[in-house]
Amino acid sequence: MIEVGRLVVKIAGRDAGKKGVIIDVLDDKYILIDGETRRRKVNILHIEPLNQKIDIKKNVSHEDVAKALDELGLKVRITKPKPKTQKPKAKRKTPEQLRVQKEEKKKLRDIFRHKKKEQKSEVKQEATLEEKAGLSEEKKEGAKAEKPVEAKPKEKKTSSKKAERSKE
Repeated sequence: MIEVGRLVVKIAGRDAGKKGVIIDVLDDKYILIDGETRRRKVNILHIEPLNQKIDIKKNVSHEDVAKALDELGLKVRITKPKPKTQKPKAKRKTPEQLRVQKEEKKKLRDIFRHKKKEQKSEVKQEATLEEKAGLSEEKKEGAKAEKPVEAKPKEKKTSSKKAERSKE
């Protein structure tokens, strides 16, 4: 029943429910199929053979399989080969380039540091503006006026209640 040219339906995997043709029998467990499915090695337990058979040779190209399935009215999976591109190689930087890069980072750090210092200096300038207006002197004079209040001498406390009563 499993032979080259037999139409099959995949019943398991990503291509389940799609039709294909047996291209090669690899061993007693695996076959090679092509068609609506991807061209690949498949377990025999993952396919269901159909009654139809196509006259093709063993290990036929994808184009020949496409022509044979087109005559039956089946669509074939069109695969485009990926263009081969080379991965760009990373180049090491020269010591001069590294120095320039470090200098640029320092400049950026300095820019942000200056902003913080400017904000602090603005707070100090506000305080000096108050002093210029004479407001701070008034506060200082008011604080001095409150300090010289005379302190009363402390009275000795007696522990007994009788002594307090006798004083009264």
